[in-house]
Parts: sequence; structure tokens; C-alpha cells
Amino acid sequence: MNKEDYILRIAQATPVQLVIITNELMVAFITEALDALKDSNIELFDHNINKAKDALMQLIDGLDFENPIAQELYELYLYANERLNKAFFARDADSAQEILEMFQNLLEGWVAIENTPDDRIAETLAEEAPQVFAGLTYGRDGLSEYIPEDEGRGFKA
Repeated sequence: MNKEDYILRIAQATPVQLVIITNELMVAFITEALDALKDSNIELFDHNINKAKDALMQLIDGLDFENPIAQELYELYLYANERLNKAFFARDADSAQEILEMFQNLLEGWVAIENTPDDRIAETLAEEAPQVFAGLTYGRDGLSEYIPEDEGRGFKA
């Protein structure tokens, strides 16, 4: 999926969908990093591991610690960060592979939550999400998102 497709999905996403998108990005970045390591492209490996760490920080920043599962996710994310650091500094494919598998499993879980009709989690979160009317604008540094009277755009676990 290209950058423009992700931008459109993010602009229209519910909080659960934002978590799904971020997990998809984690999987994509780590997969690309592992491919780069196989090709001995250390620069691309480093770039993709750093991108994965950025996505991981987004997941951490989005945690709502009033929800009991947030603490468990936080501990899992800290572990993932530790393993990504090991992958980065030691060029350790096993650490990256471990986190890739973990986020593939997490992604499956989030997709199942979103697609559960009786749970209504996604419906409830979608109703609470702010509406974006003219949300993407170009600024000096690239694309920016504008939400009037922002009530905390982001995702909460």
C-alpha cells in the first residue's frame, strides 16, 4: 500500500482502525528490515527498524491507562522496543523475527475485534471518533491533519 492510501485510511479511521493501521505498518517495516538484512543492505535495515520503533511509540502514546488491558499492552510494547533495539544494534534477525510474529498475532486480534458484530466495539468507537471534513492540508513540512476543536484525535487501547 502506498503512502497516499495510508493517509486516506488514517483520515477516515476509527480508533480501532488506527491501531490496526499502525500494527500493519509495524509488520511492513519489520518485514522490509528483514529483507534488507538478507540482502546485506544495512542502511535500509536500520531505516526500517527505526520506522518500526516510531510506529511502536505511536502505539505506546495511544494507550489509555484507564483501560485495564493498557498496562499489559504497555509491557508488551516495552519488550518489543527492547527486542527492536537488540535487532538494530546487533543486526539480530531473530529478535526482529520474534517481534514480527508478535505483531502479526496482535494484528489478527485487532482485526477480529473490529469485525466482531456482537461486540459493537468498533461501532461505539466509530461514533465517538471526530469527523474529519477538510483534514489534510499541505504545509511547509508536508501533509498536515487539521481537526477543528480536536478532542484528542488518536486511538485508545
